[in-house]
Amino acid sequence: MLIGTVLNVVLYGITIVQVYLYHNSSKRDSPWIQGFIYFLFFGDTVQTVFTVVYMYKSLITHFGDTVYLETGTWVFATDPALTGILAGLVQGFFAWRVRVLTGSLMLVFIILLCAASSFLMGIATAIAIGIVPRFVEFQKFKIVVIIWLVSASFADLLITSSLVIHLKKHRTGFSGTDTHVDRIIRLTVQTGLVTAIWALVDLTVYLLDPTGMHLIFNFPLSKLYTNSLMSSLNARRLWQYDGDNDVPMTRDNANVGTRMSTLKANVDLSLDRERHIPGTEVFVHVESHQVIDPLEKTNRMH
Repeated sequence: MLIGTVLNVVLYGITIVQVYLYHNSSKRDSPWIQGFIYFLFFGDTVQTVFTVVYMYKSLITHFGDTVYLETGTWVFATDPALTGILAGLVQGFFAWRVRVLTGSLMLVFIILLCAASSFLMGIATAIAIGIVPRFVEFQKFKIVVIIWLVSASFADLLITSSLVIHLKKHRTGFSGTDTHVDRIIRLTVQTGLVTAIWALVDLTVYLLDPTGMHLIFNFPLSKLYTNSLMSSLNARRLWQYDGDNDVPMTRDNANVGTRMSTLKANVDLSLDRERHIPGTEVFVHVESHQVIDPLEKTNRMH
């Protein structure tokens, strides 16, 4: 639990940086999106405080009290509840992204179903801890935990795969544009797979070791979800640049850079809009103008 708490606090520090960066670059986002982000940050803060309080009580206030160390209190039970709530909300947000980009209602329904299951089973796990507080007896409600973490992992995999497939279909064949698409795909895979794999590792350790070793992975799980969302939002400020740093913004590629701003806006959920227009697609129109020297043109005519 101490190792899990340390990881949790470290990731919370990263969350603070992410929220700060978002605050400085989110002026164009609608108020409900900004409020949603600050609500997630508030939830992460509360989860971190309760985790630290529980460890303080266990290792300092009740130092040497092995009976206390063997049980989970209501303070400890807030961890699975808040983790399930925050993870479900983040997955719901990504489900909206899938809806905007793909337009698939069936896919969104499955993702939302898994997100709701993760949300509710996290709360159910907290209730079960109140009924069965001893760590060595946590296996008694393993069905609830299995549904919780499997649903969370499945939702993450669906979100990641659907976004990657959709983005790959919208490659243009132009290297400048495809470079930006590849960056979005890479970010989507990295953030989606981290949470999915982490949740599965948490579940595996929980099933194999009844002593509470899985809490190394469970305590920081909510921070991974929040940071995955924050990193995707903060990455928008990097997509405005034209290709790599070594690509100059000349007259020949100025229009490409302009169109890439449009691609960034569309791929990023149309976050500057407060409502979704059904059937929204991502279109990338690239223009290229060749600049010919007048003397060269005269020579060609001769």
